[in-house]
Amino acid sequence: MSEPRLKIKLTHCVHETLTIDVDLAISQECVILFGRSGAGKSTLLRLIAGLIRPDSGRIQLDHHCLFDSQIRKHAPLRSRGIGLIYQDDLLFPHLCVAANLGFGLKGRPRGEVVSRVAEIARLCGVDHLLDRAPATLSGGERQRVGLARALAPRPRLLLCDEPVSALDLEGRQSLIARLAAVRRVEGTPTIYITHSPTEALALGSTMLVMEAGTIIDRGTPLEVLGRHGATSMADWSSAQNVFTSVIDSHLANESRIKIDGGPTLIVPTLMRAVGTPLVVRVRADDILLARSQVEGLSARNIVEGTVDQIVRHGDEAEVLVRTGSATWVVSVVPTAVTELGLNPGVEVFMIIKARGCHILDADV
Repeated sequence: MSEPRLKIKLTHCVHETLTIDVDLAISQECVILFGRSGAGKSTLLRLIAGLIRPDSGRIQLDHHCLFDSQIRKHAPLRSRGIGLIYQDDLLFPHLCVAANLGFGLKGRPRGEVVSRVAEIARLCGVDHLLDRAPATLSGGERQRVGLARALAPRPRLLLCDEPVSALDLEGRQSLIARLAAVRRVEGTPTIYITHSPTEALALGSTMLVMEAGTIIDRGTPLEVLGRHGATSMADWSSAQNVFTSVIDSHLANESRIKIDGGPTLIVPTLMRAVGTPLVVRVRADDILLARSQVEGLSARNIVEGTVDQIVRHGDEAEVLVRTGSATWVVSVVPTAVTELGLNPGVEVFMIIKARGCHILDADV
């Protein structure tokens, strides 16, 4: 792991039955913060942002001290270099999208502001909305604008408190894919609160489980979800594979898409030009695994990969399969793991129907 970007050691009494007591370090990664309602997740983010003053401790971001109870330092939010995204996008209703994006860039040269607004609008897929008023936008569009506004000043840290919970499934998947793509470009360390295993698997490299104000577990999302089980943490049935991709070519009655860092897939015909970027979603339980190449199947995609990790939980198991730099989650029954001899490093073939590949958002 790279050098920590954020170091937190603090305590704060929320009420007589809940005290936040956290000691952790975060590098340049996306950390998923999991836990039941009332565990203190949102309060921890507010403490990091400076919206609440801790009772004691220290918070350091890069080489900047944000809070230190011993020297009585408590930097305000405006000077912390932190971007915030909530369920409510909190856009200024009297400003157009461009003005909302430029709000955090006040005081900078006009040319720099114009350039940065155009850059972050393109990355977040809102460059066609710059002249629009927030009231004219859909929920998904508003959240993408909120993401762009939070990232426009190039924050040192991004804090996300269930930003997609108010969106429908397609809107959620689109914003998750957009955030993952933007993070690859911007490289902003992120703490992301969610109750969804889909979001955790799509975004996170590390997962923290919070209970009664303390961190009780840490690991990769698959490891942590496996240890705590589907019934206690979340519903694994919603687990999805979400990838950014581009249209590679068109065939007679189907199209080919190339996943970023991954394989080429055949999907139902797309009425869009070659080179068009998009997002593809494949459910974890819509993928079959085989140990050898299979012939005579109606499924249009047979993708070779390598088992990276296996997590068992109750009557289910998840197999993490790597294809290039793309990682897939495949749901199987535990007996299949044994019968197929699945272990880390084993070569496998994923069988994926063309109609199991769902295109989410053509502008991502």
